[in-house]
Amino acid sequence: MEKQLLFGGASAKGWSPAESTVEVSTAHVKVNETALHWHVTVDYYGGEPKYPIGWPRFGRMIPEGPQRDWSAWDYLHMWIYMTASRPTLPKDPAGLGIQAPDKGSGIQMILTELKLGEWVEIKIPISKIARPGDVRNIQFHIAEANYRHQDQLDFFIDDLALLRYAQPTVLNFAAETAVMFADAKTVAVRFQLAGVKPGDTVPVACELRRDGKVMASATAQAARGPQRIIIEPARGGLAPGVYELTARAGDGQPAPPVALRVVESPWRK
Repeated sequence: MEKQLLFGGASAKGWSPAESTVEVSTAHVKVNETALHWHVTVDYYGGEPKYPIGWPRFGRMIPEGPQRDWSAWDYLHMWIYMTASRPTLPKDPAGLGIQAPDKGSGIQMILTELKLGEWVEIKIPISKIARPGDVRNIQFHIAEANYRHQDQLDFFIDDLALLRYAQPTVLNFAAETAVMFADAKTVAVRFQLAGVKPGDTVPVACELRRDGKVMASATAQAARGPQRIIIEPARGGLAPGVYELTARAGDGQPAPPVALRVVESPWRK
């Protein structure tokens, strides 16, 4: 994987906290020398007058320039370590919002993976962002309603970066229909193609196999992003049974094979 660091611990002064604090820290680090330390004291009676039980948060604007363009990358990546004055976490411990370029075309997600006293790796597919070429703001938050008054929460965020595959890679490879009739004239597969520069294409070869023998295949030039390829079995269709679908992009590693079940057709004579 190739990586571009977005914000390290030393960027703490550039973040804007509300009802919380952010500082550079060496108390818990995973990859780099420092991490971002976000501290929240849950307060049911302070904060914004209209919303005393509110949303402590910290975020930052992304300056105009190449850092706003995430379109050539595959994941937003980070490590998060969390401690708290309570023994357990709520179902929704924290959230992350991305504006690209505004809330209407951005994403909001709950970081349900977080655990107490453990480093947790977060990888968010860039494909979830509708307009990844114009990312302008990133913000972490909690909902105080999910916690008790005076809970003490500490988040340590390390290696906030963009990741991408260094070679063509087929992701989320699957048959469009996992079970099909034996007289079907085509087999459709879908996948996400990564590791290809915007504007470039690579050949993607798909094969339908049974007992190690190639029964049908198709090759197409594909670009980065979601793809669909059609495989046409030989005339006469396929015999009932279990088949295996495989795919490989360029010189990259083959995708994990997926099973396809063929059943007798009620219309086949």
